[in-house]
Amino acid sequence: MSVPFDVVFLGTGAPLNNPDRCGCGQVIVAGDTQVMVDCGWGSARRIVPAGLRPPEIGIAVFTHMHSDHITDFPDFIFQRWTGGATTPLRIFGPPGTKETMEGFMAALRLDIGFRLAHHGDKLHPEGAKIEGTEIPAPAWPNQFHVAGDLVLESFEVDHFPVVPALGFRFRADGRTAVLSGDTSLCDSLVGAAEGADLFVCEAMNQPMMTQLISMLEAMGRKREAGMMSDVPDYHISTTQVAEVARRSGVGELVLTHIIPPVPNDTAREADFMAGMAEIYGGPIRMARDTQRIAVGKKP
Repeated sequence: MSVPFDVVFLGTGAPLNNPDRCGCGQVIVAGDTQVMVDCGWGSARRIVPAGLRPPEIGIAVFTHMHSDHITDFPDFIFQRWTGGATTPLRIFGPPGTKETMEGFMAALRLDIGFRLAHHGDKLHPEGAKIEGTEIPAPAWPNQFHVAGDLVLESFEVDHFPVVPALGFRFRADGRTAVLSGDTSLCDSLVGAAEGADLFVCEAMNQPMMTQLISMLEAMGRKREAGMMSDVPDYHISTTQVAEVARRSGVGELVLTHIIPPVPNDTAREADFMAGMAEIYGGPIRMARDTQRIAVGKKP
């Protein structure tokens, strides 16, 4: 019998406000192992609606320290603890992860103390702790941890000036899922995605970004327009994503970290993905918050 191997999407948005899409976050489910990948704004509140239980998530990995990938971590750690966790959360990420997560825990110190004083032994003190490990950013996926049926590998992507930024490759039961993290087009992403059964990649629609920038300029919002003009420097476009999927021979392509904001609307999602099917002939879809997608074996 095959091991269940799924990607559960908690947040599929980016920093720009989107009522349908929270900040970036996923949970990898492989057998009895559950690994959170990033925990951006609002994503922790998607865990239960997505059919998961916070205390069953024993590992969290982070691609980089941008706010839209980390700021719901305090909410997650409390959901996990008050839900019954009795062991520390294992955390892995690039250099800077320990400093950031320990900063969150320092800010929560008083709250943790108050809850222990109030609830006593109903809460296990170890469940409110973390164990952080900073991992390499190699050009080719490198194994950094094994949990049950799941092998976890990291690789560096190009999100300059965020250095290093990571993507992750997960392997279980003869199947492979690759998550890009935030990146521009780079050789390491193409190499890591090679032969993947499921390729989960961030995506930016360049024509929609150009339209947004023009609209902001027309409204006299020059500063915001200027900031939006910087965004394409370190994000990968939809057509480039399709090219990576084609070159790497992936089985299925799923888009997330959607830029600019797109609502849960089939027509708008189709507009966002326009032109991709002419480049990559496999299945393409845009993930939505709380959606679970199985990692199927490619033909």
